[in-house]
Amino acid sequence: MNWLKYADYVCEWLEEQRRELYAMDGYVLGLSGGVDSAVCAYLLARIDAPKHIYMLPAAVSSAADLADAQAVLDGAGLSGETISIAPMYEAVMGQIDAALSPNPDRQQVLHGNLMARLRMVCLYTLAQSHRAIVLGTDNLAESYTGYFTKFGDGAADVLPLARLRKEQVFALGAALGVPEQVLNKAPSAGLWKGQTDEGELGFSYADLDRFLRGESVSAATQERIAFWHDRSRHKRILPPQPVAPEEIDAL
Repeated sequence: MNWLKYADYVCEWLEEQRRELYAMDGYVLGLSGGVDSAVCAYLLARIDAPKHIYMLPAAVSSAADLADAQAVLDGAGLSGETISIAPMYEAVMGQIDAALSPNPDRQQVLHGNLMARLRMVCLYTLAQSHRAIVLGTDNLAESYTGYFTKFGDGAADVLPLARLRKEQVFALGAALGVPEQVLNKAPSAGLWKGQTDEGELGFSYADLDRFLRGESVSAATQERIAFWHDRSRHKRILPPQPVAPEEIDAL
């Protein structure tokens, strides 16, 4: 596969969406220090349009991730700004904490999802300010399993990596020159300390890629993949709507 040729195609596709579908001036990207947003940054570096790139750390974000994000900016020849979401998170939790269910199940996920949604609120506000479209970073593996936050990192105007398995994201990143420390780190949403994608999913990206290629995986892995896929169907469709009053008699 000629990954640089594919990169050129994706960049042309992005520009077509920006100009013809959205009629906007540029792009907004949230840069986490992970491989997906890094690849998106390197794609943007190949596009001659205004780019607004933001690092949006939370209190649980690691210094290593911020350093990796800066390495991506430096390597791609881009500039970015850092905006902490920690004060926003504390303010929101201070208002809603007493109204939350006392059930302790999945509290880490609940708090992590709030962080992801706050990031997207910021990115869309910034995009509106700059007449830009929001670049999403979800890939095929995340889309198939629903491993993204609904109305958080799953909210975007364009998804340039949506047809790529995780292995293909890495291959594209390597071809574009994404820093080695980003390519070699364990994928993580960074929503709590010690979190890794594969640890939470319960299977490896290598196994998921094999499944998405139509190859066999263990029965346990196939069951686990099906669990994630089936329960996240609502994330991949528009909200259901009832029929119009005029259509009732036709039912």
